Amino acid sequence: MELRQLRTFVAVAELRHFARAASLCNLSQPAVSHQIALLESEVGAKLLNRAARRVSLTVAGEVLLEEARRILGAVDRAHERMQEVARGAVGRIRLGATSTPGLYLLPSLLAKYREEHESYDLRFEIGPIHTIAERVARNDFDMAIVAGVLPSGELQARSLSQDELVIIAPPNSPLTRTRAVKPNQLEAETWLLREEGSDTRRQTATWWHRHRLAPTRTMTFDNPDAVKRAVMASLGIAMVSRLTVADDLAGRRLAVVPVKNGLPTRDVLVIDHPQKHHGAACRAMLELLGRTFPLRALPARRRKASE
Repeated sequence: MELRQLRTFVAVAELRHFARAASLCNLSQPAVSHQIALLESEVGAKLLNRAARRVSLTVAGEVLLEEARRILGAVDRAHERMQEVARGAVGRIRLGATSTPGLYLLPSLLAKYREEHESYDLRFEIGPIHTIAERVARNDFDMAIVAGVLPSGELQARSLSQDELVIIAPPNSPLTRTRAVKPNQLEAETWLLREEGSDTRRQTATWWHRHRLAPTRTMTFDNPDAVKRAVMASLGIAMVSRLTVADDLAGRRLAVVPVKNGLPTRDVLVIDHPQKHHGAACRAMLELLGRTFPLRALPARRRKASE
């Protein structure tokens, strides 16, 4: 059953005349008769009663006319929606993020996006980096903003900014008043850690390994807010993103432990699939990210580290 056959049938059924239907459909009268015959053959029922000067619908024709109008209406609506999408009038973006950029970098940017593109459907989720990257790879997300090293080289990554890691302690801790603490001086401290699978946890473990540290007193929390609140409560020290504690450092609720030879930095990345076709909503997000951050291709040495 073809759409052109349904359109021809509806024209004949509504006009009750083959010649006028042929003119409306820009077809010859024999072509109209042929399409109706094909349709009747396919549905297995007579659709029209033909008299010398009059055309009427059979019961089967009345049923098909109702359904054909519904089908053609849906097709026309779909065509209109696709034209709106092509013009950029409507669209959808599914954006993922890891905790640090999702909680501390993106809220104001997402508000700006909503303000500029009210008609676009914006969907947003936060999760662990492995989960987020996997969902971008299988097209559950159109793109994502993550902090750290990608678990796979399958995805395209561009750097938005650098994220500095710091070790934090309560403001009254003696560690914060030392000029430069040696890493081995921190081994006996209680370390407050992010959950397994977070890049901050991985960065902490890598730094321990580099300096041959094996802390035995640890506590684990499932988000950056919980970690910093635990530090404020004097439960221990933690390695965190400076992004997550900037306001708390300025308000003297937390303090940085100065560490000899410094701490690592990591990239905040926008990731997507290199073969992904981005619609208007996704292109608008990339344009806003480009206005807000200097988008840069991830350097080869850091791409290689993720493979």
